[in-house]
Amino acid sequence: MSALEHLRGLAALGPRPSGSPAEAAAADYAATALRAAGLEPRVEQFVSARSAWYPYAAFAGLALLGEVVFLAGGTSGAAAAFCLTLFGLGAGLLELTFRANPLRWILPRVDSQNVVARIAPRDAARARVVLLGHLDTHRTPLVFSSDGWLRLFEKLVPLGLVSVLLLAVLEALAAAGVRGPWHLVSLPFGFVAAGLLVLFVQADLTPYTEGANDNASGVAVVLDLARRLRAEPLATTEVWAVLTGCEEVGCYGAFAFAAAHRADLGGAAWIAIDSVGGHGAGPIYLTRETFLLPAPSDPGLVRLAERVAARRPELGLRGTTASGAYTEGCVGGRCDCRVLTFLAFDVHGLLPEWHRVTDVVANVDPEVVERTESAVWDLLHDFDAEAAGSGAASAAG
Repeated sequence: MSALEHLRGLAALGPRPSGSPAEAAAADYAATALRAAGLEPRVEQFVSARSAWYPYAAFAGLALLGEVVFLAGGTSGAAAAFCLTLFGLGAGLLELTFRANPLRWILPRVDSQNVVARIAPRDAARARVVLLGHLDTHRTPLVFSSDGWLRLFEKLVPLGLVSVLLLAVLEALAAAGVRGPWHLVSLPFGFVAAGLLVLFVQADLTPYTEGANDNASGVAVVLDLARRLRAEPLATTEVWAVLTGCEEVGCYGAFAFAAAHRADLGGAAWIAIDSVGGHGAGPIYLTRETFLLPAPSDPGLVRLAERVAARRPELGLRGTTASGAYTEGCVGGRCDCRVLTFLAFDVHGLLPEWHRVTDVVANVDPEVVERTESAVWDLLHDFDAEAAGSGAASAAG
């Protein structure tokens, strides 16, 4: 089956919420496709958060509760408010960097799974590549409903973090007995926290998207590349095809895979493929992505992508940066891998139909999917040629 056939097959499963039976059905689909290609996939279980929005709703809720306690007055009230706000802020910042925090310990969790298949090279393996695509789909929040809302939300999140930090400072001043109009000054920051809480709660009440672009397209490309690599293996590079669960709630599947295989991953190329089929888009590779912290791509892989772009101008491949969102590329750098992420941005630097009910097969551009797969295919062969050349040079030395 081609990538486009896989895309349609996955989208036909409908919305695939993280940790749901529909996501498990998508994993079954991926495993069946890999077996049909002559591979032996494994299904690896893990535990994930249920929602991407619960931790941030808890963060905003704690800040708002702290503001209410603060406004109730008194030094003791200010001290209690400071503790609530600081706890929420600390947990929220840890969540934004995908690190363990108290909110992860107490919020609802679900079972999920990754599908993993290894594709051996023709000769002895000298290098390893991990190709990742996530199986789950997201909700359709108001803040993703239009490009305008997305731009506003990009500004609201840092504004919210600064507002909560300033609330903590005002509460600390009042708790320390420093005189001033701290209650009055705190009101605008409290309203920002309340607004964010409403948006976060609203997000978790919306339906899930079918996810034809995000990310049936990426999974489809990984599955078809696995089929082609099984038929035409690379010379000295082993490739792992990894179809992950629960990316949309914090990359839990990618982190679980990295933890389970950490001993094998040092120095591997970690290539994430996500949302590569939107109408009006073109294939891009990230030179850096920033959620809260920057996650630079590997310079060597960027150089290979630049080479592909120069050699194949008809692909329209180009490099760019991204901020305000995350991909599974951010996980690879945390396990000493060499990272590169492929996406398909429109002329405004956005993913078409991102987290919207309109992310359906009819709004996928088959040509963009095919151009992305061609770009990754060429990059894999260039990577393999370098790995083989390095091995030959070492043997000669």
